[in-house]
Amino acid sequence: PMAESIQHCQLAVDSGYWPLFRYNPELASAGNNPFQLDSKKVKGDLYKLLSQENRFAAVMRRDPKHAEELDAKLKQAVMEKNKLLQVLGKEDLEGQFHKLVEGLSGDSASAGESITILYGSETGNAEEQAKNLLQDVRARGMKATVSALDDFDVEELPSQKTIVLVISTCGLGEFPQNSKRTWMALQSQDMPMTYLSDVKFAVFGLGDSTYAQFCYAAAAFDVRFGELGATRLLPRGVGDDRDADRYFTGWEAWLPELWTVLGAPLMPEVRTIPEPCYKIDVSPGDASKPPVADEEIVPPGAAKLTLLTNKLLTPESADYDRDIRHYEFKIKGTNVSYKTGDSLAVWPRNPVDKVQEVCKLLGFDAGQQLRVIPLEGARNWCPEELSVRQLFTHVLDVFGKPNKKFFDNLSMFATDATEKATLEGIISGSEEGKSLYKSLQSDFTHHADVFKRFPSARPPLEQLINMIPILKPRSYSIASAPLMHPDMIQLCVVQVDWNVPSTKEFRIGEATGYLKKQASGAQIMCAVRQSAIVLPKDTLNPVIMAGMGTGLAPWRAVTQDRIAQKRAGQAVGPCMLFFGARYAKYEYLYREEFEQYINEGVLTMHTAFSRDQARKTHVQHRIVEAGATIAQMMLRENGHFCGSARQVPEDIYAAMKQVMMTSEGSSELEAETTLSNLKMEGRYTVEAWS
Repeated sequence: PMAESIQHCQLAVDSGYWPLFRYNPELASAGNNPFQLDSKKVKGDLYKLLSQENRFAAVMRRDPKHAEELDAKLKQAVMEKNKLLQVLGKEDLEGQFHKLVEGLSGDSASAGESITILYGSETGNAEEQAKNLLQDVRARGMKATVSALDDFDVEELPSQKTIVLVISTCGLGEFPQNSKRTWMALQSQDMPMTYLSDVKFAVFGLGDSTYAQFCYAAAAFDVRFGELGATRLLPRGVGDDRDADRYFTGWEAWLPELWTVLGAPLMPEVRTIPEPCYKIDVSPGDASKPPVADEEIVPPGAAKLTLLTNKLLTPESADYDRDIRHYEFKIKGTNVSYKTGDSLAVWPRNPVDKVQEVCKLLGFDAGQQLRVIPLEGARNWCPEELSVRQLFTHVLDVFGKPNKKFFDNLSMFATDATEKATLEGIISGSEEGKSLYKSLQSDFTHHADVFKRFPSARPPLEQLINMIPILKPRSYSIASAPLMHPDMIQLCVVQVDWNVPSTKEFRIGEATGYLKKQASGAQIMCAVRQSAIVLPKDTLNPVIMAGMGTGLAPWRAVTQDRIAQKRAGQAVGPCMLFFGARYAKYEYLYREEFEQYINEGVLTMHTAFSRDQARKTHVQHRIVEAGATIAQMMLRENGHFCGSARQVPEDIYAAMKQVMMTSEGSSELEAETTLSNLKMEGRYTVEAWS
């Protein structure tokens, strides 16, 4: 009943029947718009909502024709109200009001001068880049707005003079959730080829070049905008997660070209600290008694799941160096469900002891209570009430890697001339600055390290909330199948750890370190994410899988899925698993379980334990050895091959190419063409979350 009630409320908001907005008079006193519209677009089925309400359903049954007429009138009223609410929610409220009254629909000078920044983001990276761009545009004295694609009315696109789109691509060419409606709207056959003829645009894509459909969403929007008559300002930019500085490598190469084509003014020589984007009321408090319980701070898009099991799978001894764990999360009684091959996003929390150190370093009282009010330009989610400690444990990624924008912002707060010059050198790209930035990267420097290095740079909380990104979830391949485990989600996770090169300090990754410390009964913030894995629709088709270490997780789920179907009396095709690790004694994960699946006649397993013999043997060697069987399954039995993207994908690809050349007598070019065709058909895929 509770789940149905929540879904009904969601439908009421999506259909426009219940507008969702906030009004904060305190914003007006600071010269900002006090009205914030949360339900920006009508995107639900109003008729479906009404049919679930007894009072309306009764009219539909008694007089269907009259009900249709009333439904049409209500739809019109809802749309008109939504347009008015959208105007009220604009930052430039006065200008928007005049546009509405005078019917100028975007031809005014203010519309022409403004740059419209749109983003499509799944995990927050594209959104962060778009909001960084907004800050840079405004710093150069230009007007700009930023919005998620699906929060922007497609009908307003033709009236925008300049659009800059930043969009990521998920898995095998998937569009981010907050861009799909816009993309579908742009596919309308009724849309003229001159629809965007008055628009100039630029596109930057974020992706992972491991995938065949690298930056596909960016390419698709780039082409479609051009087809609809828009003028392309410069070639599409791309940021590759595989580059040395991840997406920022491509971004920093593309950005100067963007400034040139926009005719953007140079950054002012004398820069002033911007007005804070948050108002914070501070009151005394006790660190042990925060204004809100820790488990009640839920990030947008997350659900609270109860941890049932935290089990160490590997030896806990001084002569063994890896910590691999099996986790189980309860989903029974929640709205969370999953499919075989999905991943689970987990929001980490920063260690309290480390946060206490950061608070002391920055001069903050961890127990103080905060009331946070977002103002114009606020970019990060933050609860309205929390303590200073909770701000750093639950919200800000203070132990995350800083980007160059952080150094740029921090330089404005440095009071020491030498520190200020050093920070500015990182941004300007001087030889010393480049060398320092490279050194900081190789040391895996986080925000707290930077504060230690530059003790004169101490931004206030109002600024820090906008400067430090929020904690983002980490995704892990789900290691269970819902047919076998309908009431829980299982993960297999290896601890990420390293020694800082310059100091030899031992550090543990934020998410894996957080999970490791959680006991049974802990409330963990999670969300199920769709995977890039493509499984055969016909369960008789073979599945070939390859993974190393915890890269085994999704293939355990796939195997469980077929085992559960067979146990239910359904005919299933074979599973072939290639698994690699260092030592069979320590790292043959779920060995007894897999041996049982082999005995049930569904699974064949090829293992490669590289350090159990003098001559190292890896997964790619086992793939070549089984080449004839693989070729038969892939080319004549419509099989699917699934590999792990984060673990030597190039070596596995080379092995598969060798299989095609040896088994089919193909040339290298023919083998590459065969694999490319399999990728395009979705029968050769990689998975990136293990």
